[in-house]
Amino acid sequence: MRIEGTPTKRRRQGGFTLIELLTTISIIAVLAAVAGPALNAAMEMAKMSSAMQKARQIGLGLRAYATDNGGMFPTGENDLGESISTSNAAFRDLYDYIDDERIYAVAGSAWGSEADSQDPYCSAGECHFAYVSGLTTTAKSWWPLVTDGSDGTGTFTRKIGERGGLWKGKKVVVTRIDGSAESVKLKGQGETRFMPRLDKPEQNALDVSSYMGSRVEFLDPEG
Repeated sequence: MRIEGTPTKRRRQGGFTLIELLTTISIIAVLAAVAGPALNAAMEMAKMSSAMQKARQIGLGLRAYATDNGGMFPTGENDLGESISTSNAAFRDLYDYIDDERIYAVAGSAWGSEADSQDPYCSAGECHFAYVSGLTTTAKSWWPLVTDGSDGTGTFTRKIGERGGLWKGKKVVVTRIDGSAESVKLKGQGETRFMPRLDKPEQNALDVSSYMGSRVEFLDPEG
């Protein structure tokens, strides 16, 4: 029974007050600002790890091809009679060794972000990786054989979305003659970066003719 003059207690209704809502939003914004860069870095690392595995598989395919061809990697003309002037043309010789052409593509690449695994094999726009032509299995074990596609000149750029800019000028994925694959920190100033040689880090490892011989050539993908 309500006694006259006694104030009634108001039952609080469910839901957030405006202050609680604003506080929650602020906390979420702070957490997003802190976690965002870490999440992006983790995603990029996973993407690079996947690209490295693909580069290693291409290296294995090349070594299997060389085993069947007197130690020579694809050079000159491929089995289709095409001049090997791009990495795509070289990789077409690996048809019997790598049956899934999606191995050659990397998401986000300006050279080749996806492949459909349908004929024609490794066509233009379906390959991200570059190739060093004219080498044999007896070449120095640390020489690069397969790398990320460059900017078209054997160097890389920090500009996202452009050729040679997949990793923002930070690193390059490489498979060496011995079949090992790794990511290498790029060097250089400004927007243009280069892959350092192991023996002479101040020089570009993809300026291949300067130290591998005049018949060796760095080949970007077919654009």
